[in-house]
Amino acid sequence: MHKEAELIHQKNILMLKILWGFFTIANIINLLVEGKLAPVYPLAGLILLTLLTGVVLQKRWPSFTMMLTVCFLFVFFYFLITGDPYLPNFIFMALAPLLSLFYHDFRAVLLSGILFILSSIYYFFAYQDVLFPGFQGREVSYLISFGAFITVFSIIHTRLTRSLWRRAGQSEERLRTILDSVSIGIWTFDLSTMQIEVSDGFEQLTGFSPKVFQTNSQQINEMIYPEDREIFKEFQQEMIFGRSSAICEYRIVCRNGTVKWVQNRGMPYFNHLNHMVRLEGVMIDITDRKQMEETIEHLAYHDELTGLPNRTLFSKRFEEYANQGKFSLAILFIDLNDFKEVNDTFGHDAGDLLLKDIAGRLTSIVREQDMVCRLGGDEFLVLLVDIDESRVVKVADRIKASLSEGYLYQGYRLTAGASIGFCVAPSGTGDLEEMIRQADEAMYGAKKSRVRQYLSQQEKVASHEI
Repeated sequence: MHKEAELIHQKNILMLKILWGFFTIANIINLLVEGKLAPVYPLAGLILLTLLTGVVLQKRWPSFTMMLTVCFLFVFFYFLITGDPYLPNFIFMALAPLLSLFYHDFRAVLLSGILFILSSIYYFFAYQDVLFPGFQGREVSYLISFGAFITVFSIIHTRLTRSLWRRAGQSEERLRTILDSVSIGIWTFDLSTMQIEVSDGFEQLTGFSPKVFQTNSQQINEMIYPEDREIFKEFQQEMIFGRSSAICEYRIVCRNGTVKWVQNRGMPYFNHLNHMVRLEGVMIDITDRKQMEETIEHLAYHDELTGLPNRTLFSKRFEEYANQGKFSLAILFIDLNDFKEVNDTFGHDAGDLLLKDIAGRLTSIVREQDMVCRLGGDEFLVLLVDIDESRVVKVADRIKASLSEGYLYQGYRLTAGASIGFCVAPSGTGDLEEMIRQADEAMYGAKKSRVRQYLSQQEKVASHEI
């Protein structure tokens, strides 16, 4: 059934209940006042209400049933007034147009207004002596004017109400579109029942249907990435014990196994006694934002061409080790030989590919705790941790051997050796800038003399033959 038809059907059911209520109350009042039931009204009303009940419960023609219900209102008052032509009964008939407003439907409102005017004219002339003693025939115009006023008022009221509903529906649709586009789930946790209710957005966000959360209140905890569960625990404690709103960001494992970053914003709600009754909040998918942040952070600390750490990240890592003061540190300064000739002969594309290949070779030689950094151009730095000078020499030999193997580019074999200088701080507390400067000097010495040079902070520059 269409959404609007379903709404009309629900209103038909409620209107049917109202009619049964009026019918029962009217008979009770009649019994109490007159001491007996009216001879026609109860039976006719019972038959008509039973027929109307059958039509309503059929749920097949909601709009037709709505119009039939409006007509039945006036049939109801017809039997009431003709059975007992009493002015209060006529006045109660004015409730019919007001009850038709319940539908907020122009058809029901207009039909009710017309039936009220026609009924008023009929009762005025049929029961003028009883209902309107002393009134002249022309004074029926007052009843017609009153009926017209009620009809116009009902139409205006219906129009305004439907306009507000339409705007609210449009706003709701826009909000739903926004919520769907940003993957937002709304949640409510009842502290008295310890049950959680979530919106449909949770299914799009997590892959789990709202029913899963209703049957298992721990699902919202179980789907949190194990390493981030403490973050969520602190988030809950801040709301409950701190009695304030809280925000946290953590990872969740979706139903299909994918990992997403979410931001959870929650706040406690209190009753009139200032007792906390529930927690409410929204969960937002921030995976794209996190990935963007990671990308920006990576670009801030890594060389764009080779993907190696840049000078900034290299300095941070060195400071971390230097502050610990537990390990000896060594800095290797590597400068490629004949790299300019490769660029001039084969172009910058060849040079870029050569730098990427060299970056990969350097990374494969050092250990996980070590770090390779592209300083710029054809210069590289290597940080070696917990190592003595003899082992530094071995690493330098391996680097020179690897870089001298040559490279293939479009069928051509390229060669790019390297000059290496290094500086060792046995105590692990050296100054980075000074160590780089000394390693740079050693490298230039090696480039000039074609021998490998190294420098210790405790010794002067010494040289060894390649």
